[in-house]
Amino acid sequence: MKKFRRNLFSGFFLFAFLLVIEILAVLFLQFFLDNVLEIFLPKESNIQLIVTLVLLGVRLIGYIFAIVIFFRINNKMEAPEFKIPWVVGILIFPIFFTFIYLIFGNHGLRKRDKIIISATRNAYNYHFLLTQKEQQRFDKELGDAKGVFEYIHKTTQLGVQKNNHVTYYKTGEEFFPELINCLEEAKEFIFMEFFIITDGKWWDAVQTILKRKAQEGVDVRIVYDDMGCSGTISARTPKKLGAFGIKCYKFHPLRPILSGLYNNRDHRKIVVIDHKYGFTGGMNLADEYANIGSKYGYWKDTMVKIEGSAINNLITTFLQNYNLCSGEVSDYNKFLNFDYPKYKEEGFIMPFGDGPGGIDDALIGEQNYINILNAAKKYCYISTPYLVPTYQLLDSLRNAALRGVDVRLIVPGIPDKKAVYAVAKSNFRFLLDAGVKIYTYTPGFNHMKTMLADDELAFVGTINFDFRSLVHHFECGATLYKNPCLVDIKQDFEQMMEVSHQVPANFKPSFGTRSFCTLIRLIYPLL
Repeated sequence: MKKFRRNLFSGFFLFAFLLVIEILAVLFLQFFLDNVLEIFLPKESNIQLIVTLVLLGVRLIGYIFAIVIFFRINNKMEAPEFKIPWVVGILIFPIFFTFIYLIFGNHGLRKRDKIIISATRNAYNYHFLLTQKEQQRFDKELGDAKGVFEYIHKTTQLGVQKNNHVTYYKTGEEFFPELINCLEEAKEFIFMEFFIITDGKWWDAVQTILKRKAQEGVDVRIVYDDMGCSGTISARTPKKLGAFGIKCYKFHPLRPILSGLYNNRDHRKIVVIDHKYGFTGGMNLADEYANIGSKYGYWKDTMVKIEGSAINNLITTFLQNYNLCSGEVSDYNKFLNFDYPKYKEEGFIMPFGDGPGGIDDALIGEQNYINILNAAKKYCYISTPYLVPTYQLLDSLRNAALRGVDVRLIVPGIPDKKAVYAVAKSNFRFLLDAGVKIYTYTPGFNHMKTMLADDELAFVGTINFDFRSLVHHFECGATLYKNPCLVDIKQDFEQMMEVSHQVPANFKPSFGTRSFCTLIRLIYPLL
């Protein structure tokens, strides 16, 4: 009942309620008002004439907007799969789809966000510059993987890091106790960023430590997504934590005035503790990720802990969204000027953040996946909870398999969103025909977003194979090369495939699924 009341009075409920009201108002204006006027007003009355002229003017303005939006969509440099649903809708129902586009059509950054991110980059980019000698040595050591890291560097201005100690956690049961232990060691600062925080055992334990650390003088900062946490924690959480000296912000708070920010959610998961520990991966701060109260069988997810200079990448990525919330550019020198220990481990790691279009209009997460697929020669193992990718990424999976790479894809055995899972299954045939092997994780729901290629390249992060992650959300993760923890990642994949069901090569979705997906593809880019 407590959770029901929280959901009922949450920002998301207000947002959804106002959205429905506005959509109904537009539908009423475009399709029903003429008939209502004929029924309730005399045909020859001056009132009906005035109202009719007003409505005609409103519609004329609506059609002008529709024409402007039509050319805006047509002239945007993006894949046709984003354009077609909007163009078709506007041609059929101009006013209604123009209104819907203004709310849902945006997947780029606001002008204000671009200004802050640009200022942020100017504040941190020189911290990641390499000397010519260092660059030449790194290029030689990275070999065939050089292009993967070069792309991330050019689109984020972050640096690839060497001699870091990386620990891979294959379950929430492994990760959360370690998180608690590391938080207890904090003496200077704690940065935390999550899409979802949920009341329960682990959030209670974490916030108890955070409150105590803040009162001890530790700089504690938290960013969480307002929509992701709608109904999971109190709307007054920032105020409650602020009383203890914690700087807590809701990312893109849901406002009564609707805007395209509905799409641009903060899906990142980052924890940084002093200059000692950095965490990123797929886990939110919720008990179900440690298999406490999971409704979808065994909940499978992964995280990595980083010790070493790559923590600066995570600090920079966290402060990017913190700056968007606070409206200020942080003092990067205060946090990035640090002499990290060099660990004996070989290999490279490059944590990075992605955003809705970035300031370079680059879909960094999508292209990182494609670059790893293109670099694979022998095999590429992938785990994703949602298989609703862009056509470019879907085609890259096929192309890798067609050139002889052993591509294996693990999706949930027990999905959390049945409609999205139906769309995922509609893509199976396209991939199976090219030789991609698909597995359903029988024990439950695998939420991990992990990729491994040829025992050399890997990615662990937050980025799903869906339009939400690839196009609309703020995401993050870490790309690794020849790091010792890749052995643990491969072992995890092998153990998952042992308990998974391989989809037969002759798989064919049911007629109902195919019919449903034919319709749902009209809004495919919004899934």
